[in-house]
Amino acid sequence: MTKKITFTLISTFSFLLSFAQLKTEIDYVKENTYYFEINKSNIIGGGADILRKSIEESQFFVLGEEHFSAKVSEFTNAIIPILSKENYKYFVAEIGPNSASKISNIIKENNSLYKFNSEINNLVGEVPVPFFDGIEDEVFLKNAINRGFEIWGIDQEYLSSQIFLIDEIYNLSENKSKLYNSYKKTKDYLITETKKGRENNKYKLFTELSNSLMVNHFFQNTESTNSKVQKIISDLKDSWEVYRLREINDIYSSYHKRVNMLKSNFIDYYSQATKTDTLPKAIIKIGGVQAAKGRSLHNIFDVGNFIMELANFNRQKSTSVLIFPSAYINENYSIESNIDKEDEIFIKPLLNEAKGRWTLIDLKKIDEYSWKNKIEYKSLKDYMHRFDYLILTPPSKATTLNFKN
Repeated sequence: MTKKITFTLISTFSFLLSFAQLKTEIDYVKENTYYFEINKSNIIGGGADILRKSIEESQFFVLGEEHFSAKVSEFTNAIIPILSKENYKYFVAEIGPNSASKISNIIKENNSLYKFNSEINNLVGEVPVPFFDGIEDEVFLKNAINRGFEIWGIDQEYLSSQIFLIDEIYNLSENKSKLYNSYKKTKDYLITETKKGRENNKYKLFTELSNSLMVNHFFQNTESTNSKVQKIISDLKDSWEVYRLREINDIYSSYHKRVNMLKSNFIDYYSQATKTDTLPKAIIKIGGVQAAKGRSLHNIFDVGNFIMELANFNRQKSTSVLIFPSAYINENYSIESNIDKEDEIFIKPLLNEAKGRWTLIDLKKIDEYSWKNKIEYKSLKDYMHRFDYLILTPPSKATTLNFKN
């Protein structure tokens, strides 16, 4: 009986001690959480001051996002003037290099992507360039271009990109009359095959395209000395290989090839920029997994870690931010939480304080605290080991489609 009472007392004491530690941990997170508002593209508040200082002190600003959020696009648009003021000149996007050139030129010429997006979607049931298919995305893209940012596309070309890049190959060619018949047949074939791939997810589209005699015949008939044409062809083949490897379920090779492409394309742009700019300053807007410092959730040193190490090599700083909505606003205006269950215990108290404002958690400070005090929450540790700051947006709608559906 005495042993039972003693055990009960010890268990109760351990629970209370654990609860007290838990409470201290939450309080420390609260102490290092700041709020801000975005009013007519102006960022105001304590969190905004931290962001400005980090942007000012850094060569690279890595924004790891949850895709297709209107609020994330709103935030991106709001920080562009701050970045511009601090001499950032390059906007790095999770799209192909030839797609980046295409949408930049369309914005400069037509001031809208709507027609371009609609035409490709009408042909194959898919947008031409991911993450720039929303109205809110076009707003920040125009803002960046109007402020003199150069758009760098460091990813593979998208799964529908062959539909418009074949036009680019033809238009850049000098032997148009010789290529015309092959171009028309190949474009029709690409449209037909891409539609098959969109309508049937088991269809091995990129295996088909890679092995197509028609496509390879067209590529071989282009001018071997035309560097712009040959780059598009090379980029398309590399991109198709990333997708083909997924089709045969070789996910490891596909992902590693893609990561190598992200890094390689960045190096190409960066090396070119250093010819006129000693320390090029860039914002890198990519998915949250790719943006991580150290090993990502895929247990790989991804492009975010590469950017951090490049800054270290330059004896500069890099700021790494993860941003995602606290909740989503559905079409029926109901609000659906976007906070994972393992995050709720330390994030929900912050959202209660936010009262509709944007929330910034200073993960660097919490990481510093963790060296002396044990952090219990695994998910919090995952965040603080991979990012400098975590930003939670107010409830967000999905981006509004910028094409005729």
